[in-house]
Amino acid sequence: MTPVTVVVLHRDRLVAEALAAALDRFPGIAVVGCATSWTGSMPWGLGAAVLDTTMPDAKKTVRGLRAAGVRVVALGETRVGVVDAVVGPEHPVQHLAAAVSPGPRGAARPTPTLSPRERQILALAAKGLAGKQIATVLGISPKTVEQHKTRAFSKLGVPNQAAAIAALSISEEAGWWTRSAI
Repeated sequence: MTPVTVVVLHRDRLVAEALAAALDRFPGIAVVGCATSWTGSMPWGLGAAVLDTTMPDAKKTVRGLRAAGVRVVALGETRVGVVDAVVGPEHPVQHLAAAVSPGPRGAARPTPTLSPRERQILALAAKGLAGKQIATVLGISPKTVEQHKTRAFSKLGVPNQAAAIAALSISEEAGWWTRSAI
């Protein structure tokens, strides 16, 4: 099966990267880029675009993408014109993946195993604690916190903390990490 090539367009760069990282874990989807605006040019053979409807020039972007035959999935409201699908923020990333590439699909790629300390540090980061605060809570140095985060990012295949937190969520009742429901 040839993967659907996707670009993520969102006004917030970190959100675009997090969505791209989350979508890229699904078989049949190949994220080829993310950006905060659309320049009018696009990768050859682009199959779909995920679009933040609150971006400047969102209507113009939708028209251009649809004219080029690209499937447009809107994040949020459909005030930007005719789109192929709309996925609200309350929906899990699986709904977004299904909207980008409709049809039968397998489960997301398995999440790499994080060490207990990596899970603990990302859990505290997800609660909004800064690196120094995490270090104080755990009784370790801030540099050690950053080393654990860097290893976790590498294992998850994400570029930064926001993407790691978006790709994973903490199951409060069970105490383990599961796929995020963005």
